[in-house]
Amino acid sequence: MADQPLRVLLLDGELTFRGSSLLTLRIARGLEKRELDTALVCTGLTGLEPSLLKGVRLHEIPGYTIPVWGLLVLRTIYRDLKEQRPDVIHVQDSRLLPQGARLAAKLGRPLVVTVGDHTEAAALHLRSAVPQLKMLLSVSASVQQHIPPSPFLDAVEKRVVHPGVAVPDASTIDLPLDDDRPPVIGMAGPLEVVKGASFFLRACHRVIEAGHDIRIVIAGSGPEEHSLRQLAASLDLSRRLTFVDGGVSMSGYLSAIDIFCLPSLQQGIGVMMLEAMALGRPVIASGVGGVTSVIEDHVTGLIVPPSDSRRLADSIVELLQDRDQARRMAVAGQELVKTRFDEKRMLDQLTSIYREVQDATPRSTDPLPVHSRTSTTHRERP
Repeated sequence: MADQPLRVLLLDGELTFRGSSLLTLRIARGLEKRELDTALVCTGLTGLEPSLLKGVRLHEIPGYTIPVWGLLVLRTIYRDLKEQRPDVIHVQDSRLLPQGARLAAKLGRPLVVTVGDHTEAAALHLRSAVPQLKMLLSVSASVQQHIPPSPFLDAVEKRVVHPGVAVPDASTIDLPLDDDRPPVIGMAGPLEVVKGASFFLRACHRVIEAGHDIRIVIAGSGPEEHSLRQLAASLDLSRRLTFVDGGVSMSGYLSAIDIFCLPSLQQGIGVMMLEAMALGRPVIASGVGGVTSVIEDHVTGLIVPPSDSRRLADSIVELLQDRDQARRMAVAGQELVKTRFDEKRMLDQLTSIYREVQDATPRSTDPLPVHSRTSTTHRERP
C-alpha cells in the first residue's frame, strides 16, 4: 500500500575510515530519517568514530563474503528475511555483486549495485544474466566509463548518482588560514599506496624547505602507515606531523585543518574531499578520475598531476601566500557542494530509483529483521 514504508536492505563489506564507508552510513542514516525501513548489513567495523553510527540500524554478520562459508551465511540471512522481505536490495560495494545476486534471486527482489571506483568498475563481470539486477549506479561518469562492455552488463541500466554530503550553515564555520597560528595541511582516508600519502609528505617537506611553518595531519590507518612514519622520520617531519586514526570526529578533524589535500593516484570521486569542501576548506587534488568533474582549477580548488610532489608543494605554497584566493576558492567549493553534491539530492535520487525498481510483491508493515544465528555474529548499533 502507498502508506507503507519502503523496505531497503543495504549490503556492504567491512566499514572503515574511508569515503565509501562513510557514504554508506550517510545513506543508511538518511533513508531511516525519511522513514524508509532500512537495515545495513556489513561484515565488520574498524576504527570508526561512534557518532558516525548513530541513527543507523547496523548489523555485523561476518563471513558472507567468504567463498563456500559465505553461502552458508547467506542462507542464514535469507531465512531471517524470507517472511518479511525487503523491497529493494542495494549492494554498496560492487565486489559483493555475486552475494547480492544470490540473495536477490532467493528473495525474488530487485537488486541495485553501486560502483565506487575505477578498479571496481573494471573488475565487473557477469558470466550469465542476472534478472534481479535492475541498475548499476556509479559515483561519477568517469567510473561508469570504466565498466567493461559485455553482453550481460550491457543489458543493465546504468546511471550516475553523485555522493551527497551535509553542508552546514556558512556562518557556523571558521575561516581557514587564521594568521594567529601555523597553518595545518591535512589529508584523510585509508593509508594505501593508491592514496598517494608519500607524495603528500614529500610535498610538505618541500613547503617547509621553502620557509613556511606548517603543521601536518594525516587521518586514517592502513597497510602503509609504518612506511609513512619511516618516510616522515627520514624527511625530519615527525615533530610537525600527527597521525590520527578513524576514531576521531571527522567534522572536527576537517574543521581543524586549513588546506585539504587529495593526492590520490586514482579516485572515483573523493567523498572525503566533498566533506572538506562542505566545511569551507580549500582543496588541492590530483586531476584523476571523477575529481575533475568536481574541481575546476583555480575556481573551486587546485588541480595537480598525480605522483608530483613538487607541483603539490607549489600549490600549497600558492594558497599560503595568497590566503584571500584560498578563501574565495573555499567559498566557491562549498557552494558547488551545496548545489551539486548535497545529501538531500542524493537521497531524493536513490529513493526515486528504489521505487522505480520496486517489486510489486505485497509488503508486510512489520519492521525488517536481521537476526543472528550460530554461524553469525550480530551487533546492532543504536
